[in-house]
Amino acid sequence: MTSHNHHRHGSHCPDPPRHQKQSVKADRTVIYSNPRSVLVLTHDITSSNLQVSVCEPIIPPKSQPSIINDSTSAIMSFFSNTAVSSSRLIYITAGLMFDPASPRPFGGPKIQPGYVDYVGTTVPSLLQYLVESSFRWYWGCRGRDALDFLTRSVNKARQLHFAGNADFLNELMLKGMKKAGHIEWSGVLRIPESLRHRPEPFSDAGRDGVFFTPRLSGVKNEGRG
Repeated sequence: MTSHNHHRHGSHCPDPPRHQKQSVKADRTVIYSNPRSVLVLTHDITSSNLQVSVCEPIIPPKSQPSIINDSTSAIMSFFSNTAVSSSRLIYITAGLMFDPASPRPFGGPKIQPGYVDYVGTTVPSLLQYLVESSFRWYWGCRGRDALDFLTRSVNKARQLHFAGNADFLNELMLKGMKKAGHIEWSGVLRIPESLRHRPEPFSDAGRDGVFFTPRLSGVKNEGRG
C-alpha cells in the first residue's frame, strides 16, 4: 500500500504489515519491511572507488553526525589521490549533480530545483551539503536514490579527471561553481591557479571507474532498499 503522507527529514518510517515492501518515486515515502541498514560512504583503496557500505552493528550505534563526518572524510580521501585540488573535483561533482533532472533532493522543477536550498559560500560547506542532503533523504524514509547518485557522481568526477579532457572538466567545474552561487553567471571568468586542471602522470581512463558496489564496513553486501 502506498503512503500519501510525506515525512519530514529525520522522521521514523512507518511500521507496515509484515512482508509488505513497496517502492515509490524518489520524492515520496518508501515503506520499509525491514529495519533500514546503517550506511556510510567509504573509500575502497583496493578498487579505487567510493562505495556505500553497511556499518557493522555496534553499541552505541553510529550517530548521524559521525556518519556524515566519516562520509565527507571518505570523499576527501578519495579525491586526495589526484594531481588536482579536491576543491576542483568537488565543484565538478556539483556540476554533475546540480541539475533539475537529477534525483531528489537535488533535482526538481526547473524554476525551483532542490539544489537551490544550498546557500553556503565555501567548498567545505558545499561538500557538507551534498553528503548531508543525501543521507537525510535516506533517513527520511525516501529511499537511497540520493546516496546512489552522490556516489556515482563522485566516482564519475574522478574518472573524468583521469580521462583528461580539460575543457570539458572546466565547463563542469564552472557549472558547479555558478549553480552553487560561488561565482557570477556572467562576465569574464578566469580559473584561479589552485583550481586548474593538471594532467596525471598515469591514467586509469580505460577502466570503468564508475562503480556502485555497496560493501560492508566490515564486510557484507547491502542490496537496494
